Amino acid sequence: MKKYLYLSTILLIVSLNLSIMHAKGSSKHPNIVIILTDDLGYGDVSFLNPESKVRTPHMDALAKAGTWATDAHSPSTVCSPSRYSLLTGRYAWRGKLRSGRLNPWEESAIEKDRVTLPKILKNKGYFTALIGKWHLGFEWPWKGGEKPPESVIGKGTSKATCDMFDWSNPIEGGPLGAGFDYYFGDDVPNMPPYAFIENQHLTCDPIDVDGRKFMKQESMRAGYIHGVGPGEKDWQLEKVMPTITAKAVEFIQQRSKKENPFFLMFAQTSPHSPIVPLKKYQGLSQAGPYGDFIVQTDDSIGQVVAALKKAGVYENTLLVISSDNGPAPFMRERIQSHNHNPSGPLRGLKRDLLEGGHRVPFIASWPKGGIKGGRKIDALLSQTDLFATIAKIIDHPLADGVAEDSLNILPTLQSNESVRQELVYHAANGKLGLRQGSWAYLRRGGISSEPEWFKKLWQGGSTDVPGLLFNLSNDLGQRINLYDKSPERIQRMESRLAEIQKGKSTRQAQKSK
Repeated sequence: MKKYLYLSTILLIVSLNLSIMHAKGSSKHPNIVIILTDDLGYGDVSFLNPESKVRTPHMDALAKAGTWATDAHSPSTVCSPSRYSLLTGRYAWRGKLRSGRLNPWEESAIEKDRVTLPKILKNKGYFTALIGKWHLGFEWPWKGGEKPPESVIGKGTSKATCDMFDWSNPIEGGPLGAGFDYYFGDDVPNMPPYAFIENQHLTCDPIDVDGRKFMKQESMRAGYIHGVGPGEKDWQLEKVMPTITAKAVEFIQQRSKKENPFFLMFAQTSPHSPIVPLKKYQGLSQAGPYGDFIVQTDDSIGQVVAALKKAGVYENTLLVISSDNGPAPFMRERIQSHNHNPSGPLRGLKRDLLEGGHRVPFIASWPKGGIKGGRKIDALLSQTDLFATIAKIIDHPLADGVAEDSLNILPTLQSNESVRQELVYHAANGKLGLRQGSWAYLRRGGISSEPEWFKKLWQGGSTDVPGLLFNLSNDLGQRINLYDKSPERIQRMESRLAEIQKGKSTRQAQKSK
């Protein structure tokens, strides 16, 4: 009898453990790692642009092992709305991020009740983490519990000081408020606080820091430092990338030992300005400090891939690498002398509706899930689609109103099957455009940062016209405006864009097409 009870107890324990493992999804669901670079252009990576003055061997190797896309797009042409859309599966212009990006000390942009990617993954037993850049706002611990007026703390350029905050209170909202279990990062390197945040607290006792002191080095002068604010004594921008890379590697090492799967969003702060490559990367490219910072970016990705392989989880990890938007305008100005074009064959820059502003590098790998073989993907896709794709992988049905602009592109990643038929473009100033098949329609005013020398280089003519229409199948460089020659197509595309803008979700619109 005792022996029978003993065996029954053992079987019960084993059964319970198996049930727990199944509930966590550890028996079938992959780990998920999304590496989002910052301002990396289509032409910055050598696997997409053979003429690049920068070699990116780690990304090249991953493209040869996994799949790589030639027609992948960030949801917006600037960072905050792109990050919002990736994490919510929803166009940012449907909410308060209709134009621009967040300034220092702004509140959380992701609505508290919004279903997010980390939230659905947590429901399936994933441990979720964001390491690196956030740039989607926090509920900062203001003294007295109320945010001072902009006349006191500044708008765009910070004037905030340490005595305006109670740092003993948690920094709420942010990644943890959006559903992540863990956060470590610098939020935005060129904005205060000039310090690391871990979960809901600064990792230092802050002092008042004048951000302009970071502009002393030549390699840092391209870009903006947003004023004074709390920060770490003797803060060095050069240490941000190596620190967050080491944290990402450490996270993989630790979580790979656990039973439940993990989701890591590693949001790199490069090659966005300030341009601060470590000494060991300086001179390794032919595109100056900017190119050297891309080399460091690529090496950081290589370290993450190596960590996944060393931990024995690479084969069953969905790994995605992309960029939050195209290259910054002032980067082009700085690298003209190097003959490096960070947009490659594309016309356009960060902030604008032209292809170079939002068509970005995109690599995916998941050997056990059939995403392998070095295949080139020509089908249209958006980073917004990662939400529905991951939801499908983890068997999480999407209710109406959740990730409404996200499509399951797993067939695209596995076999280049075309899923997405159209895409709404979103410029930094809030102007929209529509992509349908090979046609790109851009509303007037969606191009603001194209310098005169660049217009002459591309011989693309004036963009100050009623609208722009390009056939990308034979004019990828967008030199020939067909707006006046295709009035019926313009009318159809404008009507469709207005229909989507009024509220029809991407999934609804695709069904009605």
